[in-house]
Amino acid sequence: MTEIPSEAVRLVGYGAREISDGEVLFVGIGVPSLAALTARRLHAPSSVLVYESGAIDAIPPVPPLSTGSPSVVEDTGMLASCLGVFAMLQQGSFDLGLLSAAQVDRHGNLNSTALGSYEKPKVRLVGSGGAHDIAVLARAAVILMPHDPRRFVQEVDFATSPGSYGSAGDGAVAARGSGPGCVVTPRARFTFEAGELTLDALVDGVDKSTALEGFGWSVPCAARLGQLTPLSDSEIAVASDVLESWGRDAV
Repeated sequence: MTEIPSEAVRLVGYGAREISDGEVLFVGIGVPSLAALTARRLHAPSSVLVYESGAIDAIPPVPPLSTGSPSVVEDTGMLASCLGVFAMLQQGSFDLGLLSAAQVDRHGNLNSTALGSYEKPKVRLVGSGGAHDIAVLARAAVILMPHDPRRFVQEVDFATSPGSYGSAGDGAVAARGSGPGCVVTPRARFTFEAGELTLDALVDGVDKSTALEGFGWSVPCAARLGQLTPLSDSEIAVASDVLESWGRDAV
């Protein structure tokens, strides 16, 4: 019988499923990197991982802790520059951007800048890095979020990365890509079918109330609420191995 995986394994495993073989990926650090490495080992061996430090077709032997980690370039196919990979992004070379953040709101805006007011924040975060550009210029964006009610808000404290364009409050944002395609958590998959964050499918064994636990607003549901296929033994094993190599039990 397949074991019940932890929430961390579920997030990485279901996040990996959003990646198709052969796609060119602009990969964020943390959960996005873990999901990309898992997908490459499982079903997407020809996917191309690109990190903002300039590594193209990277195969980190261990998940990097930053874009400047030595593992990013250890087995990379090509080492360009930060400017070079962002030029590729502007040219439309990326099929998918993989992102996470401290907050995501009902329109898919992401906050990785500050909690509280920008001028006097409760917590000053790492900032955008390439996240704004990835959200706007990749053909589609996948957002991977641990299930923490503090992360799901009606409106982000600071819109680092635009979601549904124009929802950040300062007019429409010109974009090459289609914006956020989905949000994946350990409990559910969300799309923007209803023009805002929409519950699309539940993880096996999770009910609707559990999937939406801690959300501070009424989240619409898809016309046909789906059920995600349970992770296979191989998916659990690879995601667990990737997490273990990262040196922590949770994300």
